[in-house]
Amino acid sequence: MTDTAPPESLRTVSQLLERKAAAYGDRTFFKCSQKELSFADIEQKTAKIANRLHEIGISSGDHVCLYLYNSAEYLLMYLAAMRLGAIVVPIDTRFTGDMLLNILNRVKGDAIFLDKHTHSEYEKIRGQQSAAPYEYYIGTPPQKTPYRSFDEFRGNDQRFSKGSPISSTDPGSVTFIQQQQTSQPKGVVLPQFSYINTGWESGQNLFNFTEDDCILTSLPLYSIFTFQLGIMGALITGSTFVLLKQFDPHQFWSKIREHDASVFLYLSRMLSVLYNQQDLEQYEENTVNFAIGHGFGFRNDENLIKNFEQRFDITVLEGYGTTQVGTIATYNRPDQRRIGSVGQVASFADVDIVDENDWSLPENETGEIVVRPTRNNTMMLGYHDNHGQAVRDCRNQWIHTGDIGYKDEDGYLFFVANKENSIYRGQIAGRISTLEIESVINSHGPVRECAVTGVSMQDDTEAVVAVVVPQENKEVTPPEIYRYCKQRLPYIKIPRYIDVRKELPRTPTGKIRTEVLNEISIKEAWDRDQGYEFSR
Repeated sequence: MTDTAPPESLRTVSQLLERKAAAYGDRTFFKCSQKELSFADIEQKTAKIANRLHEIGISSGDHVCLYLYNSAEYLLMYLAAMRLGAIVVPIDTRFTGDMLLNILNRVKGDAIFLDKHTHSEYEKIRGQQSAAPYEYYIGTPPQKTPYRSFDEFRGNDQRFSKGSPISSTDPGSVTFIQQQQTSQPKGVVLPQFSYINTGWESGQNLFNFTEDDCILTSLPLYSIFTFQLGIMGALITGSTFVLLKQFDPHQFWSKIREHDASVFLYLSRMLSVLYNQQDLEQYEENTVNFAIGHGFGFRNDENLIKNFEQRFDITVLEGYGTTQVGTIATYNRPDQRRIGSVGQVASFADVDIVDENDWSLPENETGEIVVRPTRNNTMMLGYHDNHGQAVRDCRNQWIHTGDIGYKDEDGYLFFVANKENSIYRGQIAGRISTLEIESVINSHGPVRECAVTGVSMQDDTEAVVAVVVPQENKEVTPPEIYRYCKQRLPYIKIPRYIDVRKELPRTPTGKIRTEVLNEISIKEAWDRDQGYEFSR
């Protein structure tokens, strides 16, 4: 199939909704819990909401913050704000306290929408920031609270009144992402056309969705992956989209059967969780053809994917992308894939691997993954309130992802790690993933948890350090961890220094304090090169 670009008549979200409502009418597009919305419902209800937003003074360029869990109202608010030309700010519900306060103070939202799951966290910081002029609550607002009811948006006018003309280059959203634990989140600004383009790429070029497909996921709507690849891909191709409230591995396969889903979207370790459940025989026959996601698996995950595919008769399609590049940079396709890789380049992107001075590296050599568009207005416009960081991340006309990988001789990209979760082992070996080493150590029965980091050596490389916490009432020794890793990892990835502790250093929100791990005294840790003799 020849890759195509979206037609010139399809540049904004409003254009897309109007076209699909006319084409598919009362056919079901969206399901969430007990609610179902047709293509016509989506167009009419977003028109009502957009009109009401316009009535209260929200206009093109204003910020509408969505601090919500998955719901039909979330989808409608997201699309309605974009129809009006407002800028959607979908806030990660894991952002609480100072992080939430930082985002709200920076974006200065003109309206914010909350629900029963998020309003208590918002209340904790509400007095410390300039509250949005309009604060809405999805559902019945708690008594003695300042929130307006979402019922205000259930008006009768189904025609979109259309305020200021909207361009494909207008900002559509600001998505805040935290790439490093010690840094403030970056607010990635994506244009309207980025949503159209990524939906087109996923639905038409990569996965060939059809009107008969049902795409199911439990991933949150604040994820750009869920919205651009999933929601927009389904809208463009006339597919049905089913949104679960949360990921429940015990109910997942029954939901697949209930909705006759042909595709499901996953992230991270969901495949592993699903595969490792007990009593799976009843679910090994299912309706799914493809599992599409960003697993960021490692070479030892090839067996997991092969075993998963064999057990469930599902083709797994892994890809790579970031919010900055419009969700997709590379992907495996149904008829063109390499297990273990994250696929080949998308039709609108160019991908390279560079060294620390931005010089291109040869095939199979590890370096930083950089991306640039080959189609206009498909990737980020910049960072909200941080032009300097955008200049640094987009130097030499490439978006620098901070991720580490390599390309093989056929152009397939292999993801290794991001810089925060990698260790530099020298010019030949390049960077290795701390996450891969952690996954091996954590699979050892007596281990409760671990963290792996790198410590600088005199030759400008980094040695691997593992900090291990045993299970309660269990004992673990450094030589034991070494031998366990030696059986499962290449020698270059085996920790040289191993420290056994009662607990890992954590922040008040529970994240591991990597900066503390990086300051570990290797004089106190067990050293495989001192006092012990092991054969390689």
